[in-house]
Amino acid sequence: MQKKNRLTSPEIANLWRHYIRETLSVCVNKYMLHTIQDPEIHSLFQTALHYSLKHIDALKALFKKEKFPIPEGFTEEDVNLKAPPLFTDVLCLKSLYMMSTHGHNEMSLSFTTSLRPDIVDFYYQCNLDAMEIYKKS
Repeated sequence: MQKKNRLTSPEIANLWRHYIRETLSVCVNKYMLHTIQDPEIHSLFQTALHYSLKHIDALKALFKKEKFPIPEGFTEEDVNLKAPPLFTDVLCLKSLYMMSTHGHNEMSLSFTTSLRPDIVDFYYQCNLDAMEIYKKS
């Protein structure tokens, strides 16, 4: 029977930071989806929200498996979906573009500093997701 590898310190820090970043993205993307009028931009934000929720689910499962506490992160209490639009659709798109570059940079670093195969695979897929958002935005 093979001994299970424990998470390394960089892996723990990356996963924790990633969870916080994704919960923030959910709040921002949900707000943007309430204000964006352009159908193509709206669709791209729906895709981005889908990826964030998928990543959060994977992170929660990993934290539970490792018996780590799940960070609180950002919640519905941190966003007012009834607030009037703050930005134009084009500025929302530009924001998504910039956030995809920052997210991809962080996930690439997380990918290269991970040792466990399941963590490497997770960040590999996260990078593919970020590259899709970047390319489409």
